[in-house]
Amino acid sequence: MKPNTYIYLLTSALILISHSSFAQDEDLDIVKNYISVDPILPLFGTFQANYERGIGANTSLGVSFGYKGSSGVFEVTQISFDRFDSNDLNFSGFKIIPEFRWYFQKRKSGLNGLYLGAYFKYQDASADLGGVYRSRNDEVSEILIDANLKSSVFGIELGYKWQLKKGFFIDLIFAGPGFSTNRITLTEISAVPQAFYDDLSEALQDIGIIDFIDPDFRVNGNQETKITLPAWRYGIKLGYAF
Repeated sequence: MKPNTYIYLLTSALILISHSSFAQDEDLDIVKNYISVDPILPLFGTFQANYERGIGANTSLGVSFGYKGSSGVFEVTQISFDRFDSNDLNFSGFKIIPEFRWYFQKRKSGLNGLYLGAYFKYQDASADLGGVYRSRNDEVSEILIDANLKSSVFGIELGYKWQLKKGFFIDLIFAGPGFSTNRITLTEISAVPQAFYDDLSEALQDIGIIDFIDPDFRVNGNQETKITLPAWRYGIKLGYAF
C-alpha cells in the first residue's frame, strides 16, 4: 500500500470514529476536544498543530500535522569534506502523526494525567545538495543533487497532560521509542563525477554514518537507499480544551 493511501485511510478512520463518539456521548458534560501546538519546533523551522478527540472515559484518538520550511535558527549551514564545500542545506516537507492514547485514570471532567499511547509518523522532506567539488587532479565541478527522504515510524509513547485554568493545558511526551523505515533518493540535477561520490562515501565512513546502513555501502548517483533505524519521539505542547 502506498504511503499516501495509508495516510488517507488513517485520517478517514480518525474522522469517522470521532464523529461516531460525538453522536454517542453528546449528552455527557465532559471535555472531549483538545487543540495544541508545539512551541519549540518553530525554532527548528517546523510548525505543527495537533487535534485530540476523546472516544471513551480514558481513551482518545489524535492527529498532528506539521510542515518544515527551513532549519530555523539552528541552521545546518554546510556539509564539507576534503575538496568539497556545500551550499546551505535545508530540508523542507511535511509530516502527519496519527496516535491512540489510553489514560491511566478515568476522569469525568476530561482526559488528563499519565497516559500510554501508540503512534505512527509519516514524513516526506526534500533538499538540494549543491556546492563546488575539486578533484585530486584539480578539476572543478559544480554539484547539484536533489535529495528526498521519506520516513515511516511506528512506536509507543508515555506522557503526561496537565490541566491548567480556563481550559488551557500542557502536554508532555517524555518517552516515545519506536523504529523507522527510511527511503533516501538521490537524483542528479546535473552530471556528477564518480570521484565526488567516492570521496563522499569515505567522509561518511569516517564519521560513522555508513555503519548504520552497511559497512560496504557506497554513495552513487541517482540511487534509492532503504534504511531501518531506531526512533524516538518526545516534545511539549501547549493547548486549549473544550
